[in-house]
Amino acid sequence: MKKERILKKDWQEFLKKFNAEQQFRPVCVLVGGHEVCRDMPFLGLVYEPKKNDVEVIVGGIDIEHTAHLIHTLSSPRAIYVLRENGEVRGIEVQSAKDDNLVVEFIGPPEEAQRVKRELIEKIAYQLYERRGKEPGKALDDWLEAERIVELAAKMYV
Repeated sequence: MKKERILKKDWQEFLKKFNAEQQFRPVCVLVGGHEVCRDMPFLGLVYEPKKNDVEVIVGGIDIEHTAHLIHTLSSPRAIYVLRENGEVRGIEVQSAKDDNLVVEFIGPPEEAQRVKRELIEKIAYQLYERRGKEPGKALDDWLEAERIVELAAKMYV
């Protein structure tokens, strides 16, 4: 696996672009080599210069938690994109204080569309349940679920 280092001055802009390109791909998140989540849709990595930390956010818990913070890494010192045969396989964030964070993508990039659709389906069904399972509003539920998912995703790009 090839590592490509991203310069610190470029972290914020790079991560926005990276997030947009990789959103909804299923991930395995490792902290210090230990798995903390698997098969969750990736929403983004965020670098907060004032707090000097990096957060990894995944989606898909439920309708109230379309964006879910998995881990915060303090004092990041290096970010690497992990590539294999030219394809992005993950990202690694090294810290001066904490265990390193690795986000590994599970499956090919095409998995993102399937995972996004499943998330929308899940939220649309939760909307249907909230309405007391009243029939005849499936399209409204679907469109609202799409809006909710898109709103969550836009926060990280």
